[in-house]
Amino acid sequence: MSIALKTLCSENGNIFKLTLRAGGNGYRNTVTWVYVLEDDSIIPYFHGSELAVTSGIRAVTDPGWLAELVRKLTERGAAGLVINTGKYVFAIPKELQILCDSLDFPLLTMPWEIHMTEMIQTFCTRIIQDRQDSALMDQALTDAICQTGDPEEIRAVLGAHYDLEGKFTVLLIHTNRQSDEIWKPEGREYVFINSLRRFKTMNGLTRSKFGVIEFENDQVMVANNVDTRLMPELLRIVSEVYRDAARAKALFIGIGSEVTGLENIARSFQRAQAATRMALFRNETAVRFEDMGFYKILFSVKDEGVLRSYADDVLAPLEADAASKEDNLALLRAYIENDRSLERTAEALYLHRNTVNYRLQKLRTLADTPLKTVEDLFPYQVALAIRDTEI
Repeated sequence: MSIALKTLCSENGNIFKLTLRAGGNGYRNTVTWVYVLEDDSIIPYFHGSELAVTSGIRAVTDPGWLAELVRKLTERGAAGLVINTGKYVFAIPKELQILCDSLDFPLLTMPWEIHMTEMIQTFCTRIIQDRQDSALMDQALTDAICQTGDPEEIRAVLGAHYDLEGKFTVLLIHTNRQSDEIWKPEGREYVFINSLRRFKTMNGLTRSKFGVIEFENDQVMVANNVDTRLMPELLRIVSEVYRDAARAKALFIGIGSEVTGLENIARSFQRAQAATRMALFRNETAVRFEDMGFYKILFSVKDEGVLRSYADDVLAPLEADAASKEDNLALLRAYIENDRSLERTAEALYLHRNTVNYRLQKLRTLADTPLKTVEDLFPYQVALAIRDTEI
């Protein structure tokens, strides 16, 4: 599930003698590749989560260069910075450490006798291996939420990372605006994972696990053993990662139900899909499936034709006369919304009470039902809701 900077540094007994100097909250950042930087010319091409390594030669003539480098790397979502100390940089300025701590940006040092090229080759080889493992993990997670593939094989792969008998909550993230995001989709995923790892570190969530995968141009986040009370903080992280879309009000998040056991994760995913559809309909940033009430049913039905057919059948008697169908539906809607009160319905439609009563009598004849009880009106309430949602 993407290799962390801390893992790269500590493997094989820390043979490259790397020392974390600042930015410890980001020490579990994902690393996607390693680059040598002696200037900042290639930073605009970073996708996110790259590890930068420098000798610091520019700092000899420009003492503020390292701080500026850190700021630019942070803006591009880099994983961290390693300074090869002992020739151009001998001590890390206190101000630089304070800056990195404030940005949760890992700053590490490596002694000059360690060759940068050897470290980079070793790290990149390990990253390639991890990508292969991550691809297998992502496919298994996709199979789990879509209920495809062999269940035993899926469990064998995912068991290496997740608590398969624990709690799972799926979030579906949809955006109508991707072209102007600061990161490309693959880079955004790594930035997302880095943010989640910092979230875990800061909240002491040792048992919690996260996964982020692409699914049909959207992203799916799987939260394993995460207290649902922390959901507002997770939503804040999503909004930060998708900040351009969030600012444009083009970010929509569906939050599925919390379920127990990997075998039920597909249910949480399906409910996240339903919640996303409602978020789009209501133009709301985030919707929890558990808060959807009656709309759980409407937005969970994927066969739109079934719903349209039901609404058409129920409302057909009231729409038979083209000249009066709009008035009939407006009256029916107002009558339902005002809890069958003639007075409030009349006020809502700017009509006299007697006029409303007369028209209701006609509606009852057309519908062949008294339209008096909740049970009488329920089919019509559903039909109007279907029409409203345009499912």
